[in-house]
Amino acid sequence: MDFQNVNPLNVKLNRFSGNLLPMTSDDSLFPAAWRIYSAVIWLIETIQTTAVIAGILIVPRNKALQDATVGLVVTIEVFFLLKQMYMYRVLVTQLIQKLNEILCSEDNTLKIIVRSTLKPVEIPLKFYCIAGTGSILVWCCMSFTVIFEKNYFLYEDYRLPIVLSKQPFSMEMFLLGNCIATIASVYMFIKKVALDVYMINLVLLVTAQYRYIAVKLTTIFRENIPQDQHNKFVKEYSTVDSLAVLMKMKALCRHHNTVVQITLMLKKLLSLNMSLMYLTNVFLFCFLDIMLISAVRITDNAFHEKWYQFGPSLKDMLRMMIITNNLECKLSISERFSLSLPSFMTVRLNVLLILHI
Repeated sequence: MDFQNVNPLNVKLNRFSGNLLPMTSDDSLFPAAWRIYSAVIWLIETIQTTAVIAGILIVPRNKALQDATVGLVVTIEVFFLLKQMYMYRVLVTQLIQKLNEILCSEDNTLKIIVRSTLKPVEIPLKFYCIAGTGSILVWCCMSFTVIFEKNYFLYEDYRLPIVLSKQPFSMEMFLLGNCIATIASVYMFIKKVALDVYMINLVLLVTAQYRYIAVKLTTIFRENIPQDQHNKFVKEYSTVDSLAVLMKMKALCRHHNTVVQITLMLKKLLSLNMSLMYLTNVFLFCFLDIMLISAVRITDNAFHEKWYQFGPSLKDMLRMMIITNNLECKLSISERFSLSLPSFMTVRLNVLLILHI
């Protein structure tokens, strides 16, 4: 058992996404075919990102905010996170080496704990990857319906505003641009998923080590109790038992010391990444709040107009809209959680208080 074979999903996504992050302790190079494949993907992503930035500057502001902002934020996030991982490639390799030194143990308890820690997240991560990829494909392909209505196209006709040529342009250029945008968007999402899975895998492997230490520590004290423990006149163990327990504790302490070193390395590796992900989530929650605020204020300006001069039916419609606006809007399937910026900040403050205590 080692870092590479303990999580096959991590290995597959790392290759398919073209991230090619380290998987072995010696940081051996990937085969030439995979490196060429990765270079082609990065070329497509660069073309699309450049075209989207140009498109944001040209298309109307509403179109840019609605269709390009979130995608551009995700692109910046992925570029930054991968840049950090590549910069700390030596640190990642050292981290994998230390994990492999632990994982190569023949201890069945360690193997069971590692597998039980990684197994529960496997299905959710697969669903996250498949559902997200499918959603992006559907979203990008919606713009293909325009080809039945026009012969010449503008930048606004793209689902994701991009600039590849002067407008108006032909159907062939429109189809080419749509294909590039679709492929690039899907691969950018897969890159993000692969990076998330890679970081989650690192964190879970360290988590498994702490769980293993907790189990072994409990086992040491449970299995080394003398048979005559209920005799109040017996005050100490035999010399052989005490020496055996001491050796086990020393080995466990060395293991714990190694895990603490790994945790410090993991903190150095992921600290900036976690900060950026936090800021990105705040940014997305801000957009959600703007949408919710706009939704509940649709009748505010109309209320100050001369609506009272119209007939009863129109007044009833306006009244129903006002009543509807007073209903609480939650973007969540659970009653206990609300996807809004205030609720997100409340959760964050509670976590900080718990950590402080």
